[in-house]
Amino acid sequence: MRPLCLQQRSTTRPFVPSSRPTRHNGHCTAPWVREQPSVGTCRRRQRRPQAASGSSGAGDGESVDIDALAARLSAEAEKLRQSTAGGTADAAEEQSAARRGGRQDATQPFGYETKAEEAEILASVGEGGLLPEEFELMQELGTINIQQISTTTDYEESPLPTSERSARTAVIAYMASFFTGMPFQDPVATLVKEYLPGAKAVACNELQVLKHLAGMPDLTMKWQVAASPLQSNPPIVRLLGYFVAGQTAKAQALLPGEPEPEDAVWVVLKWEGLAPLALYPSAQQTSGIGLGRLFGGQDSSLRDRWRMLRAITRGALQALAYVHEAGVVHGALGSGSIMLSTFDDRSAQRVVVKLDNFGFARQITVEGQRRERGGAVRGSPDTLPPQPAPLATDDTPLGLGQRDDLRALAVVLLECILSAMAASGPSQLTTADSIQRLLGEVFLYGFPEFRQYCEDEPDWQAAVELLGADNGAGWDVLEALVVGSASAAELAGGRFCKL
Repeated sequence: MRPLCLQQRSTTRPFVPSSRPTRHNGHCTAPWVREQPSVGTCRRRQRRPQAASGSSGAGDGESVDIDALAARLSAEAEKLRQSTAGGTADAAEEQSAARRGGRQDATQPFGYETKAEEAEILASVGEGGLLPEEFELMQELGTINIQQISTTTDYEESPLPTSERSARTAVIAYMASFFTGMPFQDPVATLVKEYLPGAKAVACNELQVLKHLAGMPDLTMKWQVAASPLQSNPPIVRLLGYFVAGQTAKAQALLPGEPEPEDAVWVVLKWEGLAPLALYPSAQQTSGIGLGRLFGGQDSSLRDRWRMLRAITRGALQALAYVHEAGVVHGALGSGSIMLSTFDDRSAQRVVVKLDNFGFARQITVEGQRRERGGAVRGSPDTLPPQPAPLATDDTPLGLGQRDDLRALAVVLLECILSAMAASGPSQLTTADSIQRLLGEVFLYGFPEFRQYCEDEPDWQAAVELLGADNGAGWDVLEALVVGSASAAELAGGRFCKL
Protein backbone atom coordinates (compact mmCIF):
# COMPACT_ATOMS: atom_id res chain seq x y z
CA MET A 1 0.00 0.00 0.00
CA ARG A 2 1.29 3.49 -0.76
CA PRO A 3 -0.19 6.89 0.10
CA LEU A 4 -1.75 8.76 -2.76
CA CYS A 5 -3.17 11.98 -1.43
CA LEU A 6 -4.97 13.63 1.42
CA GLN A 7 -8.67 14.26 1.09
CA GLN A 8 -10.57 16.64 3.35
CA ARG A 9 -14.19 15.94 4.08
CA SER A 10 -16.08 18.84 5.57
CA THR A 11 -19.13 18.46 7.73
CA THR A 12 -21.69 20.87 9.05
CA ARG A 13 -22.68 18.59 11.94
CA PRO A 14 -21.78 20.44 15.13
CA PHE A 15 -19.37 18.94 17.60
CA VAL A 16 -21.25 17.29 20.49
CA PRO A 17 -19.48 18.29 23.69
CA SER A 18 -19.43 16.61 27.04
CA SER A 19 -22.54 17.01 29.17
CA ARG A 20 -20.61 18.49 32.10
CA PRO A 21 -20.86 22.30 31.89
CA THR A 22 -18.27 24.82 32.99
CA ARG A 23 -18.62 28.55 33.52
CA HIS A 24 -16.46 31.15 31.75
CA ASN A 25 -16.97 34.92 31.77
CA GLY A 26 -20.38 34.43 33.27
CA HIS A 27 -21.64 32.16 30.49
CA CYS A 28 -22.11 28.43 30.69
CA THR A 29 -20.14 26.55 28.06
CA ALA A 30 -19.55 22.87 27.50
CA PRO A 31 -16.04 21.57 28.18
CA TRP A 32 -14.08 19.89 25.46
CA VAL A 33 -14.17 16.11 25.23
CA ARG A 34 -11.13 15.26 27.28
CA GLU A 35 -12.86 12.51 29.23
CA GLN A 36 -9.68 12.71 31.34
CA PRO A 37 -7.73 9.73 29.92
CA SER A 38 -6.20 7.40 32.44
CA VAL A 39 -2.70 8.08 33.70
CA GLY A 40 -1.41 5.18 31.67
CA THR A 41 -2.55 6.68 28.39
CA CYS A 42 -2.02 10.40 28.91
CA ARG A 43 1.42 11.85 29.55
CA ARG A 44 0.68 14.84 31.78
CA ARG A 45 3.24 17.68 31.57
CA GLN A 46 3.69 20.46 34.08
CA ARG A 47 5.07 23.95 33.74
CA ARG A 48 6.73 23.81 37.18
CA PRO A 49 8.84 20.85 38.33
CA GLN A 50 7.64 19.02 41.40
CA ALA A 51 9.69 19.00 44.55
CA ALA A 52 11.75 15.86 44.96
CA SER A 53 10.67 13.56 47.76
CA GLY A 54 12.14 10.40 49.11
CA SER A 55 8.80 8.74 49.74
CA SER A 56 5.17 9.38 49.18
CA GLY A 57 2.15 8.32 51.18
CA ALA A 58 -1.53 8.59 50.69
CA GLY A 59 -1.87 11.57 52.93
CA ASP A 60 1.55 13.20 53.27
CA GLY A 61 0.75 15.95 50.78
CA GLU A 62 3.85 15.25 48.70
CA SER A 63 3.74 14.24 45.01
CA VAL A 64 5.70 11.88 42.82
CA ASP A 65 6.90 12.59 39.29
CA ILE A 66 4.64 10.07 37.58
CA ASP A 67 6.25 10.59 34.17
CA ALA A 68 9.75 9.77 35.43
CA LEU A 69 8.51 6.80 37.43
CA ALA A 70 6.55 5.39 34.50
CA ALA A 71 9.50 5.84 32.15
CA ARG A 72 11.86 4.09 34.58
CA LEU A 73 9.49 1.18 35.14
CA SER A 74 8.92 0.85 31.42
CA ALA A 75 12.67 0.77 30.75
CA GLU A 76 13.22 -1.86 33.43
CA ALA A 77 10.39 -3.99 32.07
CA GLU A 78 11.83 -3.78 28.56
CA LYS A 79 15.26 -4.86 29.81
CA LEU A 80 13.71 -7.79 31.65
CA ARG A 81 11.69 -8.84 28.63
CA GLN A 82 14.70 -8.78 26.32
CA SER A 83 16.90 -10.65 28.77
CA THR A 84 14.38 -13.43 29.35
CA ALA A 85 12.96 -13.80 25.87
CA GLY A 86 15.95 -12.67 23.83
CA GLY A 87 13.62 -10.31 22.06
CA THR A 88 14.78 -8.66 18.87
CA ALA A 89 13.46 -5.59 17.13
CA ASP A 90 11.50 -7.82 14.75
CA ALA A 91 9.92 -9.72 17.64
CA ALA A 92 9.02 -6.47 19.33
CA GLU A 93 7.37 -5.21 16.19
CA GLU A 94 5.43 -8.46 15.80
CA GLN A 95 4.18 -8.17 19.36
CA SER A 96 3.28 -4.55 18.78
CA ALA A 97 1.34 -5.50 15.65
CA ALA A 98 -0.44 -8.23 17.57
CA ARG A 99 -1.44 -5.75 20.25
CA ARG A 100 -2.79 -3.43 17.56
CA GLY A 101 -4.96 -6.27 16.33
CA GLY A 102 -3.39 -6.27 12.89
CA ARG A 103 -4.27 -2.61 12.26
CA GLN A 104 -2.21 -1.23 9.40
CA ASP A 105 -0.06 1.70 10.42
CA ALA A 106 0.49 4.80 8.31
CA THR A 107 3.98 5.10 9.80
CA GLN A 108 5.48 2.76 7.23
CA PRO A 109 6.16 5.43 4.57
CA PHE A 110 8.40 7.24 7.06
CA GLY A 111 9.78 4.39 9.12
CA TYR A 112 8.73 5.88 12.48
CA GLU A 113 7.50 2.55 13.79
CA THR A 114 8.74 2.55 17.39
CA LYS A 115 8.13 4.70 20.42
CA ALA A 116 11.83 5.60 20.51
CA GLU A 117 11.77 6.91 16.94
CA GLU A 118 8.59 8.86 17.62
CA ALA A 119 10.17 10.42 20.72
CA GLU A 120 13.29 11.27 18.72
CA ILE A 121 11.27 13.09 16.07
CA LEU A 122 9.28 15.06 18.65
CA ALA A 123 12.52 15.93 20.44
CA SER A 124 13.93 17.32 17.18
CA VAL A 125 10.83 19.51 16.81
CA GLY A 126 11.18 20.74 20.36
CA GLU A 127 8.81 21.16 23.27
CA GLY A 128 5.27 21.76 22.08
CA GLY A 129 4.67 24.24 24.89
CA LEU A 130 0.95 23.47 25.15
CA LEU A 131 -1.24 21.52 27.55
CA PRO A 132 -4.51 19.68 26.79
CA GLU A 133 -6.15 21.54 29.68
CA GLU A 134 -5.68 24.82 27.80
CA PHE A 135 -8.07 23.84 24.98
CA GLU A 136 -11.83 23.50 24.71
CA LEU A 137 -13.09 21.83 21.55
CA MET A 138 -15.93 23.93 20.16
CA GLN A 139 -16.82 22.27 16.85
CA GLU A 140 -15.75 19.38 14.69
CA LEU A 141 -14.77 20.72 11.28
CA GLY A 142 -14.27 17.47 9.42
CA THR A 143 -11.85 14.63 8.83
CA ILE A 144 -8.80 14.13 6.66
CA ASN A 145 -8.52 10.76 4.97
CA ILE A 146 -5.40 9.04 3.72
CA GLN A 147 -6.26 7.52 0.37
CA GLN A 148 -4.24 4.49 -0.69
CA ILE A 149 -4.03 2.39 -3.81
CA SER A 150 -2.98 -1.24 -4.06
CA THR A 151 -0.39 -2.26 -6.63
CA THR A 152 -0.92 -5.45 -8.59
CA THR A 153 1.34 -8.47 -8.30
CA ASP A 154 3.12 -7.60 -11.54
CA TYR A 155 3.85 -4.11 -10.16
CA GLU A 156 2.15 -2.09 -12.87
CA GLU A 157 2.94 1.60 -12.57
CA SER A 158 -0.46 2.93 -13.61
CA PRO A 159 -2.93 3.54 -10.74
CA LEU A 160 -6.00 1.40 -10.32
CA PRO A 161 -9.48 2.83 -10.86
CA THR A 162 -10.77 5.02 -8.11
CA SER A 163 -13.32 2.44 -7.03
CA GLU A 164 -10.47 0.14 -6.03
CA ARG A 165 -8.75 2.74 -3.88
CA SER A 166 -9.29 2.73 -0.15
CA ALA A 167 -9.39 5.66 2.24
CA ARG A 168 -9.24 5.71 6.00
CA THR A 169 -9.52 8.51 8.48
CA ALA A 170 -6.20 9.76 9.80
CA VAL A 171 -7.03 13.18 11.26
CA ILE A 172 -10.02 14.83 12.92
CA ALA A 173 -10.00 18.63 12.76
CA TYR A 174 -11.62 20.87 15.36
CA MET A 175 -12.08 24.52 16.10
CA ALA A 176 -10.97 25.00 19.70
CA SER A 177 -10.67 27.84 22.20
CA PHE A 178 -7.18 28.39 23.58
CA PHE A 179 -7.11 29.47 27.26
CA THR A 180 -3.74 30.63 28.57
CA GLY A 181 -5.00 31.69 31.98
CA MET A 182 -2.86 34.82 31.79
CA PRO A 183 -4.18 38.33 32.49
CA PHE A 184 -5.48 40.31 29.49
CA GLN A 185 -5.31 37.21 27.26
CA ASP A 186 -8.86 36.33 26.31
CA PRO A 187 -9.62 32.90 24.83
CA VAL A 188 -8.70 32.79 21.15
CA ALA A 189 -9.83 30.39 18.44
CA THR A 190 -7.34 27.84 17.12
CA LEU A 191 -7.37 24.95 14.66
CA VAL A 192 -6.59 21.64 16.38
CA LYS A 193 -5.86 18.39 14.55
CA GLU A 194 -6.18 15.08 16.36
CA TYR A 195 -3.95 12.53 14.64
CA LEU A 196 -5.11 8.99 15.21
CA PRO A 197 -2.48 6.56 16.56
CA GLY A 198 -1.99 4.96 13.15
CA ALA A 199 -1.09 8.37 11.72
CA LYS A 200 1.39 9.49 14.37
CA ALA A 201 4.19 9.42 11.81
CA VAL A 202 2.18 11.79 9.63
CA ALA A 203 1.84 14.15 12.59
CA CYS A 204 5.56 13.97 13.37
CA ASN A 205 6.43 14.66 9.75
CA GLU A 206 4.04 17.60 9.54
CA LEU A 207 5.48 19.11 12.72
CA GLN A 208 9.00 18.89 11.34
CA VAL A 209 8.08 20.42 7.99
CA LEU A 210 5.95 23.25 9.39
CA LYS A 211 8.65 24.22 11.86
CA HIS A 212 11.21 24.25 9.06
CA LEU A 213 9.01 26.40 6.83
CA ALA A 214 7.84 29.04 9.31
CA GLY A 215 9.17 28.17 12.75
CA MET A 216 7.17 27.67 15.94
CA PRO A 217 6.56 30.49 18.46
CA ASP A 218 8.05 30.05 21.90
CA LEU A 219 5.93 29.69 25.02
CA THR A 220 5.59 33.41 25.68
CA MET A 221 4.48 34.26 22.12
CA LYS A 222 1.94 31.54 21.33
CA TRP A 223 -1.11 33.58 22.35
CA GLN A 224 0.16 36.68 20.52
CA VAL A 225 0.62 34.71 17.30
CA ALA A 226 -2.75 32.98 17.71
CA ALA A 227 -4.52 36.31 18.27
CA SER A 228 -2.80 38.20 15.44
CA PRO A 229 -4.83 39.12 12.34
CA LEU A 230 -4.69 37.20 9.07
CA GLN A 231 -1.50 37.75 7.09
CA SER A 232 -0.64 36.58 3.60
CA ASN A 233 2.88 35.56 4.63
CA PRO A 234 3.93 32.93 5.22
CA PRO A 235 1.60 31.34 2.64
CA ILE A 236 1.21 28.20 4.75
CA VAL A 237 -0.79 27.41 7.86
CA ARG A 238 1.03 28.64 10.98
CA LEU A 239 2.15 26.13 13.59
CA LEU A 240 1.55 27.12 17.22
CA GLY A 241 2.66 23.91 18.95
CA TYR A 242 1.47 20.45 19.87
CA PHE A 243 0.72 18.15 22.79
CA VAL A 244 0.19 14.43 23.37
CA ALA A 245 -3.02 13.32 25.09
CA GLY A 246 -5.73 10.69 25.01
CA GLN A 247 -8.21 10.22 22.18
CA THR A 248 -11.70 11.64 21.89
CA ALA A 249 -14.69 9.31 21.77
CA LYS A 250 -14.98 10.02 18.04
CA ALA A 251 -11.41 8.83 17.45
CA GLN A 252 -11.90 5.69 19.52
CA ALA A 253 -15.05 4.88 17.58
CA LEU A 254 -13.03 5.00 14.34
CA LEU A 255 -10.64 2.37 15.69
CA PRO A 256 -12.79 -0.66 16.53
CA GLY A 257 -11.07 -3.53 18.23
CA GLU A 258 -8.38 -1.43 19.91
CA PRO A 259 -7.36 -3.42 23.00
CA GLU A 260 -6.00 -0.33 24.74
CA PRO A 261 -6.44 3.24 23.47
CA GLU A 262 -3.16 4.89 22.59
CA ASP A 263 -2.28 8.54 23.02
CA ALA A 264 -2.92 10.81 20.06
CA VAL A 265 -0.71 13.61 18.77
CA TRP A 266 -2.58 16.92 18.74
CA VAL A 267 -1.20 19.58 16.39
CA VAL A 268 -2.32 23.16 17.09
CA LEU A 269 -2.44 25.70 14.24
CA LYS A 270 -3.36 29.35 14.04
CA TRP A 271 -7.04 29.87 13.26
CA GLU A 272 -7.38 32.19 10.27
CA GLY A 273 -10.91 31.44 9.08
CA LEU A 274 -9.71 29.69 5.92
CA ALA A 275 -11.75 27.19 3.94
CA PRO A 276 -10.63 24.52 1.45
CA LEU A 277 -10.61 25.25 -2.27
CA ALA A 278 -12.79 22.18 -2.79
CA LEU A 279 -15.80 24.14 -1.52
CA TYR A 280 -15.31 27.23 -3.69
CA PRO A 281 -16.95 26.18 -7.00
CA SER A 282 -20.27 25.40 -5.32
CA ALA A 283 -20.21 28.26 -2.80
CA GLN A 284 -23.19 30.62 -2.89
CA GLN A 285 -22.25 34.10 -4.07
CA THR A 286 -23.90 37.11 -2.45
CA SER A 287 -23.32 38.89 -5.74
CA GLY A 288 -21.70 37.50 -8.82
CA ILE A 289 -21.99 34.70 -11.29
CA GLY A 290 -25.00 33.06 -9.64
CA LEU A 291 -27.18 36.13 -9.05
CA GLY A 292 -25.87 37.86 -12.16
CA ARG A 293 -27.86 35.51 -14.35
CA LEU A 294 -31.04 36.60 -12.55
CA PHE A 295 -30.51 40.34 -12.55
CA GLY A 296 -28.82 40.94 -15.89
CA GLY A 297 -25.29 41.28 -14.54
CA GLN A 298 -23.89 38.22 -16.27
CA ASP A 299 -20.99 39.99 -17.97
CA SER A 300 -19.86 41.72 -14.78
CA SER A 301 -20.21 38.60 -12.66
CA LEU A 302 -18.31 36.55 -15.22
CA ARG A 303 -15.42 39.02 -15.12
CA ASP A 304 -15.40 38.80 -11.32
CA ARG A 305 -15.16 35.02 -11.48
CA TRP A 306 -12.37 35.18 -14.06
CA ARG A 307 -10.37 37.49 -11.80
CA MET A 308 -10.99 35.25 -8.80
CA LEU A 309 -9.79 32.13 -10.63
CA ARG A 310 -6.68 33.97 -11.78
CA ALA A 311 -6.06 35.15 -8.21
CA ILE A 312 -6.46 31.61 -6.87
CA THR A 313 -4.01 30.33 -9.48
CA ARG A 314 -1.48 33.02 -8.62
CA GLY A 315 -1.84 32.45 -4.87
CA ALA A 316 -1.47 28.69 -5.18
CA LEU A 317 1.64 29.08 -7.33
CA GLN A 318 3.18 31.60 -4.93
CA ALA A 319 2.51 29.34 -1.95
CA LEU A 320 4.00 26.33 -3.72
CA ALA A 321 7.01 28.43 -4.77
CA TYR A 322 7.59 29.36 -1.12
CA VAL A 323 7.58 25.68 -0.16
CA HIS A 324 9.83 24.58 -3.03
CA GLU A 325 12.36 27.33 -2.44
CA ALA A 326 12.70 26.10 1.14
CA GLY A 327 13.67 22.65 -0.15
CA VAL A 328 10.32 21.03 0.68
CA VAL A 329 8.10 18.89 -1.55
CA HIS A 330 4.44 18.83 -0.50
CA GLY A 331 3.70 15.35 -1.84
CA ALA A 332 -0.09 15.38 -1.36
CA LEU A 333 -1.53 18.43 -3.09
CA GLY A 334 -5.28 18.38 -3.48
CA SER A 335 -8.22 20.74 -3.34
CA GLY A 336 -8.42 20.11 0.41
CA SER A 337 -4.82 21.28 0.90
CA ILE A 338 -5.26 24.74 -0.66
CA MET A 339 -7.02 27.13 1.70
CA LEU A 340 -8.79 30.40 0.82
CA SER A 341 -9.67 33.37 3.00
CA THR A 342 -12.84 34.16 1.04
CA PHE A 343 -15.08 32.70 -1.66
CA ASP A 344 -16.45 36.09 -2.71
CA ASP A 345 -15.64 36.65 -6.40
CA ARG A 346 -15.56 40.41 -5.81
CA SER A 347 -12.59 39.98 -3.43
CA ALA A 348 -10.05 38.69 -5.93
CA GLN A 349 -7.60 41.48 -5.10
CA ARG A 350 -7.44 40.57 -1.42
CA VAL A 351 -7.96 36.79 -1.33
CA VAL A 352 -5.29 34.99 0.71
CA VAL A 353 -4.20 31.53 -0.41
CA LYS A 354 -2.30 29.16 1.86
CA LEU A 355 -1.17 25.53 1.82
CA ASP A 356 -2.09 22.98 4.46
CA ASN A 357 -1.72 19.23 5.13
CA PHE A 358 2.05 18.69 5.11
CA GLY A 359 1.86 15.20 6.60
CA PHE A 360 3.39 13.60 3.50
CA ALA A 361 5.79 16.43 2.68
CA ARG A 362 9.52 15.78 2.33
CA GLN A 363 12.31 18.10 3.29
CA ILE A 364 15.11 17.59 0.77
CA THR A 365 18.49 19.19 1.29
CA VAL A 366 20.88 19.80 -1.58
CA GLU A 367 24.47 18.87 -0.87
CA GLY A 368 26.81 21.84 -0.67
CA GLN A 369 24.18 24.47 -0.05
CA ARG A 370 21.84 25.55 2.71
CA ARG A 371 18.50 27.12 1.96
CA GLU A 372 17.26 29.89 4.18
CA ARG A 373 13.60 30.73 4.65
CA GLY A 374 12.42 32.61 1.60
CA GLY A 375 14.60 30.68 -0.82
CA ALA A 376 18.00 32.38 -0.37
CA VAL A 377 20.90 30.00 -0.84
CA ARG A 378 23.84 30.38 1.53
CA GLY A 379 27.33 28.97 1.13
CA SER A 380 30.87 29.88 0.21
CA PRO A 381 31.88 30.10 -3.45
CA ASP A 382 34.00 26.99 -2.98
CA THR A 383 31.15 24.89 -1.58
CA LEU A 384 28.29 26.04 -3.80
CA PRO A 385 27.38 23.42 -6.42
CA PRO A 386 27.07 24.22 -10.11
CA GLN A 387 23.96 26.07 -11.26
CA PRO A 388 21.04 23.62 -11.07
CA ALA A 389 19.65 22.19 -14.27
CA PRO A 390 16.33 23.45 -15.64
CA LEU A 391 13.40 21.93 -13.78
CA ALA A 392 12.27 19.87 -16.79
CA THR A 393 15.62 18.00 -16.88
CA ASP A 394 16.44 18.06 -13.16
CA ASP A 395 16.45 14.42 -12.03
CA THR A 396 17.50 15.10 -8.44
CA PRO A 397 15.04 14.04 -5.71
CA LEU A 398 14.11 17.69 -5.20
CA GLY A 399 13.52 18.29 -8.90
CA LEU A 400 11.45 15.13 -9.32
CA GLY A 401 9.37 15.95 -6.27
CA GLN A 402 8.76 19.49 -7.47
CA ARG A 403 7.54 18.24 -10.85
CA ASP A 404 5.14 15.86 -9.09
CA ASP A 405 3.79 18.79 -7.07
CA LEU A 406 3.37 20.92 -10.19
CA ARG A 407 1.47 18.17 -12.00
CA ALA A 408 -0.77 17.65 -8.97
CA LEU A 409 -1.43 21.41 -8.88
CA ALA A 410 -2.43 21.29 -12.56
CA VAL A 411 -5.14 18.74 -11.73
CA VAL A 412 -6.33 20.83 -8.76
CA LEU A 413 -6.58 24.02 -10.84
CA LEU A 414 -8.34 22.20 -13.68
CA GLU A 415 -10.87 20.80 -11.22
CA CYS A 416 -11.47 24.26 -9.77
CA ILE A 417 -11.74 26.11 -13.10
CA LEU A 418 -13.89 23.52 -14.85
CA SER A 419 -16.21 23.10 -11.84
CA ALA A 420 -16.56 26.85 -11.31
CA MET A 421 -17.16 27.68 -14.99
CA ALA A 422 -19.13 24.66 -16.23
CA ALA A 423 -22.58 25.56 -17.50
CA SER A 424 -24.14 22.81 -15.35
CA GLY A 425 -21.89 23.46 -12.35
CA PRO A 426 -19.66 20.94 -10.57
CA SER A 427 -20.27 17.36 -11.64
CA GLN A 428 -18.66 13.95 -11.64
CA LEU A 429 -16.84 14.87 -14.85
CA THR A 430 -15.11 17.83 -13.21
CA THR A 431 -13.75 16.00 -10.15
CA ALA A 432 -10.01 15.56 -9.67
CA ASP A 433 -10.30 11.79 -10.13
CA SER A 434 -12.02 12.16 -13.51
CA ILE A 435 -9.54 14.78 -14.70
CA GLN A 436 -6.61 12.66 -13.52
CA ARG A 437 -7.91 9.66 -15.45
CA LEU A 438 -8.43 11.72 -18.58
CA LEU A 439 -5.09 13.45 -18.42
CA GLY A 440 -2.96 10.57 -17.19
CA GLU A 441 -4.62 7.38 -18.39
CA VAL A 442 -6.52 8.37 -21.51
CA PHE A 443 -4.16 10.97 -22.99
CA LEU A 444 -0.98 9.80 -21.19
CA TYR A 445 -0.21 13.42 -20.23
CA GLY A 446 -0.35 14.52 -23.84
CA PHE A 447 -1.54 18.03 -23.14
CA PRO A 448 -2.47 19.14 -26.71
CA GLU A 449 -4.84 16.18 -27.00
CA PHE A 450 -6.31 16.88 -23.57
CA ARG A 451 -6.80 20.53 -24.44
CA GLN A 452 -8.62 19.59 -27.64
CA TYR A 453 -10.91 17.31 -25.64
CA CYS A 454 -11.80 20.19 -23.30
CA GLU A 455 -12.43 22.57 -26.21
CA ASP A 456 -14.84 20.04 -27.74
CA GLU A 457 -16.87 19.68 -24.54
CA PRO A 458 -19.97 21.94 -24.82
CA ASP A 459 -20.43 22.28 -21.05
CA TRP A 460 -16.92 23.70 -20.61
CA GLN A 461 -16.98 26.54 -23.12
CA ALA A 462 -16.82 29.31 -20.49
CA ALA A 463 -13.73 27.69 -18.96
CA VAL A 464 -12.18 27.27 -22.40
CA GLU A 465 -12.78 30.94 -23.09
CA LEU A 466 -11.07 31.93 -19.83
CA LEU A 467 -8.04 29.70 -20.46
CA GLY A 468 -7.76 30.80 -24.07
CA ALA A 469 -7.82 34.53 -23.31
CA ASP A 470 -4.63 36.55 -23.82
CA ASN A 471 -3.31 34.16 -26.49
CA GLY A 472 -3.96 31.05 -24.44
CA ALA A 473 -2.18 32.23 -21.27
CA GLY A 474 -4.21 29.89 -19.07
CA TRP A 475 -3.49 26.85 -21.23
CA ASP A 476 0.21 27.76 -21.20
CA VAL A 477 0.28 27.72 -17.39
CA LEU A 478 -1.49 24.38 -17.18
CA GLU A 479 0.74 22.79 -19.82
CA ALA A 480 3.88 24.04 -18.04
CA LEU A 481 2.56 22.52 -14.82
CA VAL A 482 1.87 19.17 -16.45
CA VAL A 483 5.19 19.02 -18.28
CA GLY A 484 7.22 20.60 -15.48
CA SER A 485 8.92 23.04 -17.82
CA ALA A 486 8.89 25.98 -15.39
CA SER A 487 9.00 26.50 -11.65
CA ALA A 488 6.06 27.66 -9.58
CA ALA A 489 7.76 31.02 -9.00
CA GLU A 490 8.22 31.60 -12.74
CA LEU A 491 4.60 30.70 -13.51
CA ALA A 492 3.28 32.94 -10.72
CA GLY A 493 4.73 35.93 -12.55
CA GLY A 494 3.22 35.02 -15.91
CA ARG A 495 0.48 36.73 -17.89
CA PHE A 496 -2.39 34.56 -16.63
CA CYS A 497 -1.67 35.55 -13.01
CA LYS A 498 -1.94 39.28 -13.63
CA LEU A 499 -5.34 40.54 -12.51
